[in-house]
Amino acid sequence: MVRVKNRYIVVRIIPKNTNLNLLYIKEQILAKCVLAHVEKYYGTYGVGLLEHGFRVKYCNERTKIAILRCSHHSYRFVTSILPLITSVGDVQAKFNTIYTGATIMQCNKFIIKHQQTYLDRMVGQIVSAKERQEMIKRVMEFDIS
Repeated sequence: MVRVKNRYIVVRIIPKNTNLNLLYIKEQILAKCVLAHVEKYYGTYGVGLLEHGFRVKYCNERTKIAILRCSHHSYRFVTSILPLITSVGDVQAKFNTIYTGATIMQCNKFIIKHQQTYLDRMVGQIVSAKERQEMIKRVMEFDIS
């Protein structure tokens, strides 16, 4: 029996409107957007390769980080399309690929380090101790369904 190999792509979503503290993008909308752009640029061949195993595993509204899972054979289609996406749903945004890993655990380790540096920057701006604890709790929750 052959093991199915996956690649996990960690993406930072940068909205054009810098006033947004929260990014309200559902995982299904993000997945449909990526699939639509793959179909636009690579046609049915690209979508056919990508549909098997493609899924948005994680999306954090506060840090604007998402994890995309795709098969080993089709991850290059996704990584080449991400810089070309300019909007997700009704939000104008651009995508930065910040990490590509072979396991979800390696992506988890990378995201924890990345979120820790994010917290170091953000907590310095918050005055109240209660707000700091609340911010740390919201950002560091990492729930992969």
